Amino acid sequence: MEFERLALKDSENLEELVHQAYKADEELGIHFKASVISTDKIKEHLEYIPTYGYKNTRGELISTVSVRLPWSNDPGPFALPHLGWVAANPRYQRQGYGKKIINDVIENYVKMTLNSPAVTLGTAIEHPWLQQTYISLGFIPIEEVKKVADHKTVYLIKIFNKSALNQVSDKHLQLILKKIN
Repeated sequence: MEFERLALKDSENLEELVHQAYKADEELGIHFKASVISTDKIKEHLEYIPTYGYKNTRGELISTVSVRLPWSNDPGPFALPHLGWVAANPRYQRQGYGKKIINDVIENYVKMTLNSPAVTLGTAIEHPWLQQTYISLGFIPIEEVKKVADHKTVYLIKIFNKSALNQVSDKHLQLILKKIN
């Protein structure tokens, strides 16, 4: 199994993976944009947003996660890197590949390359197990927002360097951090 940054040549594999992985959420009545993302949007995403994956020996994507950057044209909700498009191939689910890709992206990119004091992600509050999975990985819930009609989003944060995080220029984030301390 190989961990790598995905490129434009991986667009079809990524599209297939996110559509398959997010199908289960659709069945729960939770509609994430990734479940119906178009080929063109996938290509644009790969061009501008660091996206990582694990592939098996046949080159098939097993799991993936993207990192939306605060200075990009598609930043996350705070002035921090934000994980998105977290997905595992349904044939490989419940084998730890989703958790593994999240941990490896955090360790090998967010912490080592970006030297970020924290990372965020979001999920639907109504999802029966995702929030608990992220909490088990060291994330803590910090804010709930209603962005779409069918679900509420909970944002979670994983902090690596609290003193550096307190220096991040994001007034909204700093207000939230004061409430959770």
